Amino acid sequence: MIKFDLPPKPTKLTDELQDKLTQRFKNNPDDSVWNIDWLKDAVSAKSYNKCCYSEIFLGEESKYMEIEHFRPKKPYSDEVMSWENLMPSCKKCNTTKRNHDTVKEPIVNPFVDNPKDYFYIEDSFYRTKANSEKAKISIKKLGLNDIPHFVKPRDRTSKKTTEILQYLYKLIVSYKDYSCAERLKNLLSTGNRKEAYSALVSTIILSDTNFQHIENQLRKNNLWDNELEDLKQELEYCALLK
Repeated sequence: MIKFDLPPKPTKLTDELQDKLTQRFKNNPDDSVWNIDWLKDAVSAKSYNKCCYSEIFLGEESKYMEIEHFRPKKPYSDEVMSWENLMPSCKKCNTTKRNHDTVKEPIVNPFVDNPKDYFYIEDSFYRTKANSEKAKISIKKLGLNDIPHFVKPRDRTSKKTTEILQYLYKLIVSYKDYSCAERLKNLLSTGNRKEAYSALVSTIILSDTNFQHIENQLRKNNLWDNELEDLKQELEYCALLK
């Protein structure tokens, strides 16, 4: 999970339309009034077409995007069409969260809270910082440590990232082959906030001693350029370090 900036609401979502659809839902709570193609596209774009909680890409294979209401539709029906309350979620997170009351028992909202203040990633699992109750509830109610759905895919991504770092370490540090610096840039770009599992990938890279040695070697030889520095800063934005 990473911090997202909330974009302006779509111009099509006028106050008049919002009020109309909200009232329609109140009249018929079984009516999914938010199920509008252009609205779903706009909500998905809020988090770069990723689930705002698990960071898996949406729309791939069976990973369908669902509009999740951060504050549940009941009893907070007045917010059923509120732009701030419409969250881009994968089916797993949405189903696990269900009707959890985020007012009575708050969870981390990545459009309001900075996940860095609540979580760190260790061994592909989300862990709580400072014994945070909000973080504990978030992990449980969103299923962030569900092993088959999230932990195993994160673990595969983690191992792949580590293997590439080990390979680049051998080339750059051991064999002084600086021609593969471009490949390092490609690896660092996988931790960009627009990529799947960016919090995980960023955490793996920044906490890996192989990366630290690679950076030192490139700096020592004046090969650490502005692009590499920008990529590292992006990793620092996304990483959930202990």
